[in-house]
Amino acid sequence: MFTRFFKWLISGRIQKRIWVSIGIFILLAALVAQSLKRAERSGWENWKAKWEAKGEKFDIASVVPPKVPDHQNFAKSQFFAPLFDHDADSPKFNEARDRFDIKTASSLRYAWRKGKHRDFVVWESAFYESDLAKLADDLKRPHCRFNIRYEDGFAAVLPHLSTMKNAATLFALSSAQRLSKGDTTGAWQDTLNGIRLGEQLRTEPFLISQLVRIAILEINFQTYWEGQVNHQWSAEQLTAFQETFQSIDLLAGMESAIRAERNMINHWFTSVAQGGTQTQGFDELISSLDFFPAFFFYSNQYQINRILTEIILPGIDVSNHRLNVHQFKKMEEEILDLKSSFLPFRHAIALLMLPGLDKYALKVSQTQAALDQSAIVAALERYRLAEGSYPEKLAALRPKFIAKIPGDLFHDQGLVYRINEDNSFTLYSTGYNETDDGGEFFISGESIDFAKGDWPWPQKVAE
Repeated sequence: MFTRFFKWLISGRIQKRIWVSIGIFILLAALVAQSLKRAERSGWENWKAKWEAKGEKFDIASVVPPKVPDHQNFAKSQFFAPLFDHDADSPKFNEARDRFDIKTASSLRYAWRKGKHRDFVVWESAFYESDLAKLADDLKRPHCRFNIRYEDGFAAVLPHLSTMKNAATLFALSSAQRLSKGDTTGAWQDTLNGIRLGEQLRTEPFLISQLVRIAILEINFQTYWEGQVNHQWSAEQLTAFQETFQSIDLLAGMESAIRAERNMINHWFTSVAQGGTQTQGFDELISSLDFFPAFFFYSNQYQINRILTEIILPGIDVSNHRLNVHQFKKMEEEILDLKSSFLPFRHAIALLMLPGLDKYALKVSQTQAALDQSAIVAALERYRLAEGSYPEKLAALRPKFIAKIPGDLFHDQGLVYRINEDNSFTLYSTGYNETDDGGEFFISGESIDFAKGDWPWPQKVAE
């Protein structure tokens, strides 16, 4: 029986029918794949055209900062130019990269949010004094634009970031040392220089660049807070601090970085589609998509651009100085929907490449809230110096001490402010959860969980 069936199966007539059927199946599969490719490509291109008509741009060239004259460019200063003028690991490159490197425990850098003074740090300040003085002079240049190869997309090399953070840390350590010795003028200048150094990154549209900018701010908040809580700053110094804090807009930097992230993703898709080598660590994923790369890519490219353009960017309201956290939560819901959809592997690239923007939004907003509070606190201190006590309400600061009082980033009710029984003040944002938790941080272990609790200005020094 089996022998007869086997002979029938391998007969020429049946073999011909089998191969014809296989050919028809392959043809139909190819036609279906081609149809899906056209449909997904058309969907992506139509959606893109609609947004381009509104003025949105999706190419990498649109997010590249304009070039500036060398003599006005901080990036061309003596300490940073070698990072881009010489090959990596060349002697001059290494010297520039390590110029400001100093080994300090991270716990020594800043703990001001917990109301703690910086631990006394013994370091060779004299060794860096000349360099910091030269760096302070270089910061007078009005522009900063590093010679980054933006066309490399995610592969762009950013050797200046660690060097800038190290230099900002030196300014912070120097300011702390000066403040502890009563040299408030020197501490004030060093703190402002540290902040100004970080602000050289304000137009650099990389997420990592904006995060380094934020880290530099956090490091240099420490000395400002210590001088404020100990009433060491003069009215003139407080005015300079206030003007500096009010000029910094992290939401604008966030908006530009997310738009650049989206456009670099599009650059990556284009590179891969054209057979480029920019797989950026996704080699295994790309190699598994050889059968239907076009359909897969267009579908994922559409989802990534749609989520970033229609959900995330509208949640950043730069003009009104607001961040809509619900938009970031909506993005997380969209990602969950993709994961639970039919054949979720077809969204693999979108799920892999969509950044954890909720965490980024949390980092940006907590630092922007600190900037806003710092400006208000400077105005409060100026009021105290002039009137002998803090005002009962923030409105009393206007217009003499502050033109416009920053509100809460997350709603229209404003920051919470009150005078305490000991004549100190309480000032806080209700934070990312938009709930008034009594003006207290939520501490998880040794760290502050900024997703929960309030964001208070630490007026009292922790015991």
